[in-house]
Amino acid sequence: MTHLLAMDVVSLILLWFPAVFMLGLTTILRRFPPHSSNMTYGYRTRRSMASAEAWDHAQVRAFQLTRDWTIGIVLWTPLAHWIWGGESAILVMSGLLTLGVMLPLFFVERELKQGPPYTAQGGVYGTALACCFLLLLSIFRPITHDGSEPERRETGVLSSVGWSTSSDDVFLRLEDDECHYYINRGLEMGIDTLRWSEMLTGREITLEVVDRPAGLNWFGSVGAVRGVMFQDDTLYRTGAVRNP
Repeated sequence: MTHLLAMDVVSLILLWFPAVFMLGLTTILRRFPPHSSNMTYGYRTRRSMASAEAWDHAQVRAFQLTRDWTIGIVLWTPLAHWIWGGESAILVMSGLLTLGVMLPLFFVERELKQGPPYTAQGGVYGTALACCFLLLLSIFRPITHDGSEPERRETGVLSSVGWSTSSDDVFLRLEDDECHYYINRGLEMGIDTLRWSEMLTGREITLEVVDRPAGLNWFGSVGAVRGVMFQDDTLYRTGAVRNP
């Protein structure tokens, strides 16, 4: 138990390291900004050290870009932990940290290359928005029916059976359960919804539900059903239907 707890603490430390590192870096640069009179630390490249003007411009721009990216890193860390958790979230945040270190190099060097007078051109907001879009898009990855995703069992009294003729999905609701359960393309697979409603409403059933990451529930609790059991009989299991 102590070993597992220690592993969880280590994972959290590794997960939050990019955010803490970026926060520490921006704090140091804000309190002790590099100046052309002392080029021992700061954004040091051949172009930035060519003149005092180039140096001062490079430091200001590098700080601005780093600060803006730090805001994103701090916001993305709990989001990544919520969507993936564990090693996957650590890997994602480490990649975003690496990207954040490379972006100032791209923007500042491009501006210095054009020569004086140096002007700011572009920023990290476009890249940050793209990263936000990709993070949120990963929430809605399609549900598979090949058994590769873990399942959980939910037992309760069936309160209603619904369906959609446009998507052929069948919807199941359990009493005192906020989750919206559905069978993907259940009508197409032969589920007799009128029969199910007549025979199963008010009766206790067991659903085998895909245990999706919490991120799937962005618009409410949703559960993809892989199996339906009633009185030890399997009425549905990933494509095989037996109407009651």
